[in-house]
Amino acid sequence: MFKTKEEYILFADETKKTPQNPYFCFAGLIIKRCDYEDVLVTKINNLKEKHFGRTDIIFHYTDMKNNKGEFSGFRDSSIRNKFWTEFVNVIKTIDFHTIGVYFDQNLMKELYKNSGTTNYDIAYRHLLENYMHFLKEHDGVGSICIESRTFKENMFLQRNHFDYIEKGSIYYSSKNTSDHLATIGFVVKGDNCIGLQIADIIPARFMRIINKQSDNYLLNKTFHEKMYCYGTQEETILGLKNLL
Repeated sequence: MFKTKEEYILFADETKKTPQNPYFCFAGLIIKRCDYEDVLVTKINNLKEKHFGRTDIIFHYTDMKNNKGEFSGFRDSSIRNKFWTEFVNVIKTIDFHTIGVYFDQNLMKELYKNSGTTNYDIAYRHLLENYMHFLKEHDGVGSICIESRTFKENMFLQRNHFDYIEKGSIYYSSKNTSDHLATIGFVVKGDNCIGLQIADIIPARFMRIINKQSDNYLLNKTFHEKMYCYGTQEETILGLKNLL
């Protein structure tokens, strides 16, 4: 059933509210499996080798933006500027789409205060719907790769994922979901997964767009222009959707 369809992977990560940002955002990138394995991994590893002398360094966006840990060298503005400029230039050359959902975390908590539903689960379900739209439009089959949390949280999300595939939704029949959605994979934080390292950057940059904050090195612009349905009236529905 899947052999005739293009294979895609959605790498996704979340960012929580901060004093500057009231929103919870779950977002990432959709990329063809072949482009991920043959292009993105190679280009990012080449970038790592050039700037750090090794490919096993793991991009953690919080450390990178704060010049901490392995990225303490970024305190030198010339080193930092050169890296981010080249990073953006590499990202521009790779064919992928960004996608995400977000909502006011306090409002959502108030709305579901007597429910066991978490922000993560709410966001995941809505992101899944938009991923399904992408896969159906591109006649593709897609897997999802996210960072592992606790085993219990992983189990609950996995059950929801396959329940969605089995039963469908108000937008998609079970035939649609079973035709276009495949597996969900969990990667531990220390693994050198290039896709999740790029996804780690996207939610925070999306929130900088929403909160009208500065766009250092044109990271916001670069990820925005790769958004699913960018420049169309569906951008705020299927690209980056505000749930609340």
